[in-house]
Amino acid sequence: MTETRPHLRRAFPTPAPTVRGVAAEGAVSGEAAGHLVRCADIAALSHLAGTEFAVTSPRAITDGAVLRGRYLMASLRSGAVLHATDARDLHDLTSQVVHAEGVTLSLFLEGHANVQLGGRPFRFGPARPGEAEAALLVRAEPDLFVRKGQRGLRVRKVNVTIPADWLEQAQFEQMDRAGAVRRVSGEHLSSLRWRPSPRLLAMAEQVLAVPPYGTFLRDLYVESRVMEMLFEAFSAVGDAGPPAERPRPRLKQRMWQVQEYLEVHLCDSLTLDAVAQEAGMSVTSLQRAFRATFGTTVFDYVRGRRLERARDALLAERISVTEAAIIAGYTSAANFSTAFKRAFGMPPKAARSVR
Repeated sequence: MTETRPHLRRAFPTPAPTVRGVAAEGAVSGEAAGHLVRCADIAALSHLAGTEFAVTSPRAITDGAVLRGRYLMASLRSGAVLHATDARDLHDLTSQVVHAEGVTLSLFLEGHANVQLGGRPFRFGPARPGEAEAALLVRAEPDLFVRKGQRGLRVRKVNVTIPADWLEQAQFEQMDRAGAVRRVSGEHLSSLRWRPSPRLLAMAEQVLAVPPYGTFLRDLYVESRVMEMLFEAFSAVGDAGPPAERPRPRLKQRMWQVQEYLEVHLCDSLTLDAVAQEAGMSVTSLQRAFRATFGTTVFDYVRGRRLERARDALLAERISVTEAAIIAGYTSAANFSTAFKRAFGMPPKAARSVR
């Protein structure tokens, strides 16, 4: 008997109530503020992403709302899996799932994600507000994926995952004249990042704002956009030339050591020269390798981690905004407040008042 794949009705149910954790159908105007996605809804759809889904923190959340906005998850007829969100985190939620082998295209239109794969940290999303980032990530073997959400952070993203046998069945390697597949296959957790084209951004926006078609046309509409996104992504990778920005395993290991050094010295007055000296490389080489490994610059990473520490202190210890600014390394409370709101979607005073 031929297997019948789930239709997109899981991702785009009928209007009004949310079904299985996914907001109502139709275009999104700004943030879909009225729709709540519950932890149980995400768990019910988690089999499309992997196995052994669990929420590890906070443990008290079992069936409560964890997102406000849209959460789309569907298995397409082509075999690809679509996961798209336009939502704001309601908690500092840490969740995990075991991902199978495959290649994932991630397109972040807004916000970012701090994740771990196989115990290694990754940050996906643009380094600066108003920008977007595209990335391809390879999993050559099953591995544990851990996501650490940030309360108040809005994320607009579209992920498309291709199973391991998808490219083989399509005999894509025979058509791979530009070397796109070879550049993103083979090495476990290898990744490529680039600034997406206007066309790729447009496809992602259309996935996030599907017109109110009937089920059949809606399925065709989404499937066609996803296929165009994959075509555009592989074309961009193939046209990018030799993988000069992809660090070798030894260099990646060195960058993880640099990250550990930064974590230990977050409270110190760090300089690029000092970090480069610790890494045993030039400042230029350090910046290139660090960005290729973590998707951000050294000091954008440090700045973000200091802001996270300040946020944690505001939430847990109810310190003043001035004290939080000092923790984050800011001499101006006003500049700190601006940076904090940009990073977490709320001013520090609002975080301090959360109970």
